[in-house]
Amino acid sequence: MKKLLTLGSVLLLLIGTSTFAQVDVTFKVDMNVEMGKGNFNAATDAVALRGAMNDWGETAMEDGDGDGVYEVTLSLAPDSYDYKFYHSGGGGTWEEGYFDGNRNVVVAEEGTVGPFFFNKLGEYTGVATTIEFQVDMQLPIRQGLVTPGVTNVYVAGNFTDWGDNAVAMTDDDGDSVYTATVETLTSGDVLYYKFIRSASDVGSGSWEEGLEGDDVADNGNRIFGVVDSDTEVRRFWENTDPNVELGDGNIFFSVDLTVMEELGIYDPIVDSLELRGSFNGWSTSNPDISRMNQDFLDPNLWQLNIPFVNAEIGSNQFYKFFVNKADEDDIWTDGYERPLSQGGGNRDVAFAGSETQEAGDVYYDDVHPDWVVPEGVTLEITFSVDMGPAMDPGQTAVPFNPAEDELYWINEQPAFTRVMNWADSDTMKVLQLTDPDADGIYTGTLTVVGPAFNAFEYRYAFKDMSENSWTSEPSGFGDFAYRVRYNEMTGARAFVTPYSAPTDTWTNQENKSDQFEDKPAGWTTSVRDLDELAKNFELSQNYPNPFNPSTTIKFKVPVTDIVTLKIYNILGQQVATLINKEMNAGSYEVKFNASELASGVYMYTLEAGSFRATKKMMLLK
Repeated sequence: MKKLLTLGSVLLLLIGTSTFAQVDVTFKVDMNVEMGKGNFNAATDAVALRGAMNDWGETAMEDGDGDGVYEVTLSLAPDSYDYKFYHSGGGGTWEEGYFDGNRNVVVAEEGTVGPFFFNKLGEYTGVATTIEFQVDMQLPIRQGLVTPGVTNVYVAGNFTDWGDNAVAMTDDDGDSVYTATVETLTSGDVLYYKFIRSASDVGSGSWEEGLEGDDVADNGNRIFGVVDSDTEVRRFWENTDPNVELGDGNIFFSVDLTVMEELGIYDPIVDSLELRGSFNGWSTSNPDISRMNQDFLDPNLWQLNIPFVNAEIGSNQFYKFFVNKADEDDIWTDGYERPLSQGGGNRDVAFAGSETQEAGDVYYDDVHPDWVVPEGVTLEITFSVDMGPAMDPGQTAVPFNPAEDELYWINEQPAFTRVMNWADSDTMKVLQLTDPDADGIYTGTLTVVGPAFNAFEYRYAFKDMSENSWTSEPSGFGDFAYRVRYNEMTGARAFVTPYSAPTDTWTNQENKSDQFEDKPAGWTTSVRDLDELAKNFELSQNYPNPFNPSTTIKFKVPVTDIVTLKIYNILGQQVATLINKEMNAGSYEVKFNASELASGVYMYTLEAGSFRATKKMMLLK
């Protein structure tokens, strides 16, 4: 079969096209880059050809062999046709970025058009291709993170086995743009990659963080589809234009370990807590910016103030908290938290260039004390998943075989693994799911015996029993790599049991935000109850103080009573009521947001029965 030439090439001068018979033309479009970016889901979205050949209607395209390349064959009269590819993801997406807005093909005889990458002008035919990678390092040079002639820069990706064979880059002309040429590529390859800076080798280097933009895949790596022609790929370090505002400041980090201590898996006497993020290379080489300190007023709180110098204003700083166990723990082998709010991904805070910025008060793993399953309480929660997409060879490379394979629910939260005393691995055979009705919906019931907590972060995997091999849903390091579900609740530490979680669907996408819950059904709270009993009334000094714009106020109530907590300005005028209700005996804390108030001194007053106490606090904006 002969190949057709696209716009800009002359195949045949068409004169009197009406005298020519129609010919079969096959159009092909490669959706692998769109899938990698999370813009297109092969399980739910469709691809179509639209153009002059169908009056800009919609001709469906199919991917018969599941390789991500969609095609359709049409009988067309010889002529010149404008067209585009279209897919239904994101509410409907047309291709962009062509000379006059459209692709064009001149049809003279039967042949094949493409394959093209969606939104990429060039086609590919599986030929050897060279790419010159270029990265503009002006910004990290301005920030003092890169010293020309001293700091090493690399490019690494799936084509280098990532860091194992990373390619060194050079700046021979001193323009701050580092380059490297990679010749061992084939057109049609889909590349995932990042740039690295290092004072020495790749292993001790800093990889790009928090990438955003059209060239970023759903898993947080850069993505590029290789076409036939040799190509230059030029990017800014971390996709950030170097002409940005830089500034100094601090970010105050705070995390509450109430739940982990109560469950006995964190011992503040011997264990330590670390803050790891993009600002310290995800390491503890400098304890001053990684080792967290226990709050002497509230031993459950761990805090650390991180200074920033010459940092980009508005840049996202990514981080997680890390438990460092003093004694070897064969179960809790991974101390990194998997924040429920991020579906296991990194936390982030935008740097404001302020001396008093706070990252916000959070619980380790985002597990609220209300979600603790008390000792002696048993929950039974049933998980279910539609395995239809896993059985479809057009969607899953190694399809699930119901007659032979075993399906498992795989926990992905190390702290929960520790609470349950399970052995931590990517293929934990803890909860097997079965399909007694043979309807493709597999179910399994997990029994949770307190002390534990009500939060489940997981994915599914199946084992090919004949080959003794595993196939797991994709995960990666991005947000919502895992599902998050909860057992329904009727109040604090009160659960509905038995309970059936919403039915999941097997997915071949890394991002699972469409199968995510942000809190347990039936649970609401406005005040954190920190312990069971208090011996005396007590009103603590707010923290932080001064503050902007939020601060936390803690108090203790020894008996059940009507409690009020009110805020006054310096003139004695009431500006806010935080609490006005009956409360049980206990220790509490409540957050006060003063974003609508002016800077100045304010008073907060706690009243309960005959007890009354007032303290000052200062708002600095």
